[in-house]
Amino acid sequence: MRIEAITGRKIVVELSREDMEQLDITYEALDYACVDTRRVIWVILDRVRENTGCDIDPSGQLLIDAMPRPAGGCILFFTIKGSGGSEAFGGCVSERVLRKQEQLAAVFEFECVNALLDCACAYARALHSDNERLFSAGALYTNGPRWRLLLSPAQELSRVLQFFSEYARFCGEDSFAADQTREHWQRVGEERCFERMGGIGQQALPPKRANLCFSPGNVYATIDS
Repeated sequence: MRIEAITGRKIVVELSREDMEQLDITYEALDYACVDTRRVIWVILDRVRENTGCDIDPSGQLLIDAMPRPAGGCILFFTIKGSGGSEAFGGCVSERVLRKQEQLAAVFEFECVNALLDCACAYARALHSDNERLFSAGALYTNGPRWRLLLSPAQELSRVLQFFSEYARFCGEDSFAADQTREHWQRVGEERCFERMGGIGQQALPPKRANLCFSPGNVYATIDS
C-alpha cells in the first residue's frame, strides 16, 4: 500500500493486487453502500493516519475516486470537503461519495513552453531507449504562458509521477482537476501532440529559444529571431 498526501485535503492511496486480496475486496465490488467497502475505507484511513498524521473522519464529508491500476489493484483518491462547502466535490452534495472511473486522467502543469519542450524531449529519448510508454493517451491545453498535459497512465502511477514531476507541477488525478482544465483551458494540437513535440524539439535549436505554433492537426516549432 502506497500512501501520499498531495495536499492537506487530498490523499492518494495505491493498492496492489496483493493489498486488495489482504483487504478481501475487489475493484468491481467497491460500493460505499456496501458494509464491506466501508470496512475497507476505515482500515485504509487508519493507515493514512499512521503514515501521514492526516486524521480523516470517514463519517464526515468525503469524496473518493476509485480507478483500476494497469497491473491490478486500484488507486483511491480521497478529497476532504473544503471549508466553503461542496466545492471540493465538484458539485456533489452527499456527505460521502465513492465514484468509480475506468480511465485515470493525471494532470501536470508546466510554467512555460520551455519546461514543456524539455519534458517532451526527455520523454522522446526515454521512449526511444526503453520503448515503454508511460501513458496511453494525452491531451495538451494552454492558458496564457502556462500549459497542462492530461494523460492516462499506462504504467504505475508512481513511475509516471517520478518522470513528469521533474518538469511540471502535479495538479491531481481525480476528475475534478481534469474537468476544470477541460472547461477553463484551451486545448491545442491533436492527441499525439506532446509526443510529436519531443521529436521536433530535438531537431530544432535549443528549446530555450523555441516558440510553439499550432494549426489543426499539426504542431511545429519556430525559432525566435
